[in-house]
Amino acid sequence: SVEAEAEKEAEASVEIGLEAIAELAVEEEVEVEAEASVEAQVETKTEETEVEKKVDDGKSSSLVFSLTKPGDGSDTDPEGIPTRFLTMQKGNRENAKAAFEDTLKWREDNGINTILGDPHPKFDLCKKIFPVYIPGKDVSGHIVFVQRIGLIDFDYAEKNGVTGDDLLHHYMYMIEFCWNIVEPSPTGVMTTVIDLKGVCLKTFRDGNIRGFIKKFVKSMSDNYPQRSHKTLVINAPSWINLVYKLVKPLLRASTRKKIMLLNGGKNQDQVLIDIVGADHIPVELLKDPSLLEGGKEGAESGVHVLSEIEEELRELTISTLEEHNVEMQEPVE
Repeated sequence: SVEAEAEKEAEASVEIGLEAIAELAVEEEVEVEAEASVEAQVETKTEETEVEKKVDDGKSSSLVFSLTKPGDGSDTDPEGIPTRFLTMQKGNRENAKAAFEDTLKWREDNGINTILGDPHPKFDLCKKIFPVYIPGKDVSGHIVFVQRIGLIDFDYAEKNGVTGDDLLHHYMYMIEFCWNIVEPSPTGVMTTVIDLKGVCLKTFRDGNIRGFIKKFVKSMSDNYPQRSHKTLVINAPSWINLVYKLVKPLLRASTRKKIMLLNGGKNQDQVLIDIVGADHIPVELLKDPSLLEGGKEGAESGVHVLSEIEEELRELTISTLEEHNVEMQEPVE
């Protein structure tokens, strides 16, 4: 009957929503114990932490970064396990060692250690297909990473021969740039903004999108533990709020504090400005750009204006392509 089909559809929608929220919550849940340890540890100092200086000095031969770093606890651990893997596994050494070894293998299998020195000819295409921004650092000094999931264009990707694995590679390319060039400290954490503008239940039913989101969430939570400071979910549709209410009681209080669901409007704008900062908030995320004193470049067009970090990342990409005599792939419109 029509009623039975409608009920079945509603149940499926709730299941999909629960799964999506649960995946987000799980990623945050494994991060929550990092805050105290991050503040307690002395930040590792490096001679060159400025993005521009690092990129200028970096040829592909020197852009090799391993999983372990000085100051991450691996140098004093009897089995060489970084502290964040032990924290993720709540001190269980056996599980931490297994997770650490899995990440080592994942990095080797996917060329993550050398990803920044390898040519990335689909860089521009991937940015257009899946808008991901690094606009700067928030008011607390943490990297800001923006993901606009509702704007992923898989039709354009198919037209240009870009696969889900290509997009995941691009995502990791940007993440590795964050943790090895922008913020090389092993205790660095990130404020993530997940923009759900354009997302509906149909989005999560799409096999391509759903599979991709699950894959990149798993890649992040498994291989980059203890890297989350706060997650802002903006332009959240009403059904997301209903689903989150079901999941929320299962989360620790510290986890709940790190996840903010915002539903648009001026309140959302003000929260973004207060947390990310007026200087670094992408103006296209704001409903009312006039809230920014003196305006901001790109406010009228709504087009993303590259930040200094993003400009340096693209310069590095171009330099690596030239070094390997590879051209940026041109789009097929």
